[in-house]
Amino acid sequence: MVTAGVGAAWEAALVQACQAGQVAARVLHRCYDLGDLLAVAAAGQAEVAVVAAGTRWLDRDALARLAAAGLAVVGVTAAGDEDGERRLRQLGLLHVASDADPPEALVDQARAALAEPDPEDASPEPDVPLPADGDTRRVLAAVWGPKGGPGRTTVAVNLAFEAAAVGGEVLLVDADTYGGAVAQTLGFLDDAPGLAWAARLAGRGELDALRLWQSVRRAAPGGPRVLPGLPRAELWTEVRPGTWEALLELFRVAFPVTVVDAGFCLEEDEELLYDQVRLRRNAVTRLAVQRADLVVAVARADPVGLHAFIRGYQELRDLGVPASRVRVVVNQLRPGMFGGKNPAEQVRSALGRYVGIEPAAVVPYDRNGVDAGLLAGQALREARPGCPSQIALARLAAALFPAQPVEPRRTRRRSRATGHATAATGARP
Repeated sequence: MVTAGVGAAWEAALVQACQAGQVAARVLHRCYDLGDLLAVAAAGQAEVAVVAAGTRWLDRDALARLAAAGLAVVGVTAAGDEDGERRLRQLGLLHVASDADPPEALVDQARAALAEPDPEDASPEPDVPLPADGDTRRVLAAVWGPKGGPGRTTVAVNLAFEAAAVGGEVLLVDADTYGGAVAQTLGFLDDAPGLAWAARLAGRGELDALRLWQSVRRAAPGGPRVLPGLPRAELWTEVRPGTWEALLELFRVAFPVTVVDAGFCLEEDEELLYDQVRLRRNAVTRLAVQRADLVVAVARADPVGLHAFIRGYQELRDLGVPASRVRVVVNQLRPGMFGGKNPAEQVRSALGRYVGIEPAAVVPYDRNGVDAGLLAGQALREARPGCPSQIALARLAAALFPAQPVEPRRTRRRSRATGHATAATGARP
């Protein structure tokens, strides 16, 4: 085994016990940073690492890299430090010891960590069917569209508002690493906890469902809660793949419905090394569509937009996203397009011919309605209720998202009494 205890008393006691033969284990190396640990793992010299909870670099992505290198990890917290233990559990560590434990107990934890089955050996999860009528299962939907401005953010924002109108709590997440626009679309003028904030806390194991629910602001009374995107595109390095996967699962736990406005690029970009951390910019979009329960794929209704969509749809399928999880939305359909002869039917025919799919919705081009919403910083159902685009998107939301049960108010009051507080529906955090 190897240790990373930064000179802690428990580490010295463990090393001495191993050297004296008091325990059936051997400490091969005392590491001081993540690079040391990864080098030992790459050399195949050790099987398990015993790491202090206060180690600066110990986060979700570091644990993912250690696991990929074949190194099991045991965390060691200060005696009685419940917050430290909770943080390690949230990072995914199954084996956590106390610094007051004797060396024999630490070795037992190390053996238990080695006995855990390899996650790679687990059978893949079965295909998750889309929610049926009356099904109240939690849903994570990724709204994706290819390059060329198909109106992905407009669709995502309005689907989230329409889903919130159906009932229950909805989270709208801006996950476009090339330049999200959800905050600007909704007229957020002040700073609010966003994606970079959530990623930093989740990476350190300090974000849970309750804190997320209480921290994200509500866009409007009765509307969805919103997790804005990156304030600058160059901050994409803040969202690491391992942390983003954990956030996606956290969204499911915290909210009945989550709508993720994903980026456009599905290309498997080159892995870049930043100070011993491997990063990929497109991983956020790729993981969002792979992990989502359903993918709302947005196509712009003109020859250029349809061509870009057909090529992008093939990339989507190459990622392993089954057609059963994809719902295609044809957006910005203009009456004069395709010669003015039943343009909706021509679009349906083209999609059926080239990709074998039937659109779930066709949203008409409604410049006046969309402009009114942008100028007011509102969704269509607020700015122009009853306009053609709002009606089409409301019907789509009703088909995609089942009505969610609303938690009784007395349950929230009882939660406050036990220290598990939640914000009242409609209140801003």
